[in-house]
Amino acid sequence: MMVDTLLLRTALRHPGPAATTVGLQVLVTANYLPQAYALAQGLFAVVDGDEARAVAAALWIGAIVAARWLLSWVQVRAAARLGEDVRLGVRDEALRGVLVPQALHDPGRRDGGLRTALVDGVDGVDAYVTRYLPALAQALVLIPVVTVLLVLVHPLTGLAAGLAAAAALVAPLLWKQLMRRRSDDHWDTYEGLGSDLLEALRGMSTLRLLGQVETMRARMARRSQDLHRATVRVMRTSLLDTALIDLAVQGGTVAAAGLALVASVTGSGVPPTELYLALMLVSEVFRPIRDLSAAWHAGYLGTSAVPALRRLGVGRGHGTGPRGPAEDDRPASSGAALVLDDVSFGYPDGPAILDGVSAVFEPGAVTAVVGPSGAGKTTLLDLVLTHLSATSGRVLLGDRPVRTSDVAVVSQRPVLFEGTVRENLRVSRPEASDPDLWEACAAAGIEEEVRRLPAGLDTPIASAGASLSGGQRQRIALARAVLSDRPVLLADEPTSALDPAAARTVTATLARLSADRIVVVVAHREESLDGVERVLELADGRLTPLLDGSHV
Repeated sequence: MMVDTLLLRTALRHPGPAATTVGLQVLVTANYLPQAYALAQGLFAVVDGDEARAVAAALWIGAIVAARWLLSWVQVRAAARLGEDVRLGVRDEALRGVLVPQALHDPGRRDGGLRTALVDGVDGVDAYVTRYLPALAQALVLIPVVTVLLVLVHPLTGLAAGLAAAAALVAPLLWKQLMRRRSDDHWDTYEGLGSDLLEALRGMSTLRLLGQVETMRARMARRSQDLHRATVRVMRTSLLDTALIDLAVQGGTVAAAGLALVASVTGSGVPPTELYLALMLVSEVFRPIRDLSAAWHAGYLGTSAVPALRRLGVGRGHGTGPRGPAEDDRPASSGAALVLDDVSFGYPDGPAILDGVSAVFEPGAVTAVVGPSGAGKTTLLDLVLTHLSATSGRVLLGDRPVRTSDVAVVSQRPVLFEGTVRENLRVSRPEASDPDLWEACAAAGIEEEVRRLPAGLDTPIASAGASLSGGQRQRIALARAVLSDRPVLLADEPTSALDPAAARTVTATLARLSADRIVVVVAHREESLDGVERVLELADGRLTPLLDGSHV
């Protein structure tokens, strides 16, 4: 048995679907008990030559099988619903853990490892909750019930079968700790291979230019060999575990059936119908164990993913997200300014990146922040996004601290998902109507281009937006930011990957958007500053005005 408290709590967060899934699974397997009784009656009727009873037994068996099919059909759908709830819940909790400041700036965290945990790990939890836990529950419920029934029919046979079933459940516990250590090693190796593969795919062009493809190939081969060895170690331990279970099941079945037959041969007074029923029930004692053994792989995938999910914060009770301890839920007043009030920031044991920065950003004009690489522009954005907390000072929107939900972001390489234009836009506001989408596209200066696409808003977008030009990707990202209707828009190098004409279009769009919201642009290239009325330079940890149509 593999019972993990985190995975058990995960299932219990959805008590209705979980109880339905487990209850139906128990009923499906319990359905074999009346079938066993009907089979025993049918066998005796055939031996006794009672054709009418044999036909009646066959009809009962058909009805029982039909009922079991219906119960199984309902159970599969209940399990699918539970699995969907579990996947969404665990993935959302893991993502909230990933988005806390210390995780976002953890240099040891690799994207491939995150992907493995968030996809394969979460799928493993789904399988554990929807397959392994129901199988375990039915074993714990039905084995005692069937054993008691068997004892009532033939005490000695029931005692032998019950002891063998208990041994089959308890024996694997002897190897639990060994399995857990090996499952941890297996998952770490699997996660490392996933990280290397993702990084190799992302950097393939660079690897080719540097002539390092063969080096990466050799590294991937070593990783694959390590994963193979870890998998074989787990399989060896699993085979021993399975052998113990099979020994108990097969030995118990033979012993119990043998005792029943001996009682019949020696003429101990066991009626034929009870003998047939005892033989049928012996098989039913061990059916839940066979089902549990078949679900072992699903349970293993879930438990092996637990350490990685714990590292992402699953089970720590993040609540509704990574909010600060004293977050102010008051809405910002209309036209409120973004205020940096004597803000300083530095990493522990490192120099100050920002040193007493003060500035006011108001709606009505685009403000550009420029500065050399490493000056702290990205750190400044992270403070406004609340991904980082200031060492001292405050970041305010009006008279309250800024919140993540106040800020929309357009990065220099915007993230577009594989799906339609409509689906990518609605990421920021799922309930948005088509008129809302077209209005946002118009504000971002891409409405006409979207209308010219083969299916308009329903035109598919390739993964990472590969089917669109750089300018189209930027403006769809702008439209998504407009649709979010947040009072602050941060644009991090929004024109860095664009040609001059496309860059001017994006800059003009930002200028239009600044009429009713705060727009702050981080820029390097001079053409990014065309039409910008206010430019601040970040250098030596401080902001100073270069071109100021407002005030600092």
